[in-house]
Amino acid sequence: MSDHGRKPFVMVVEIASSNWSDDLGPEAECCAQAGIPPYLIADREHDEVLLHTEPDGGTCPDPQRFKGGRDVIVPDPAGVRVEISADTLLDG
Repeated sequence: MSDHGRKPFVMVVEIASSNWSDDLGPEAECCAQAGIPPYLIADREHDEVLLHTEPDGGTCPDPQRFKGGRDVIVPDPAGVRVEISADTLLDG
C-alpha cells in the first residue's frame, strides 16, 4: 500500500507552557498551513482548551473554546472519534 498523499500528522495535541502566546498564535497557524485539521491546545494560563479545526487557506478560524467541566469532542479527520474531558487536559 502506498503512503503517497498521506499526511505525517492527523492531529496535534499541545499543552501550552510558559510561552503560551506562541502556542496560541504562530504554532496554530503552522498547523493550519500544514493542513492539520484538529489542533488541540490546553491553555493553562487561561484555564481553557482550544480546538482549531478546518483550516482555511492556511489560516486558523476562531477555535472552539472549552472550560473545565466540559468534554472536548475532536472531529473525525483524526481517523478516530476522540472525546476527552477538558479537566484532564488542563490538569495534566
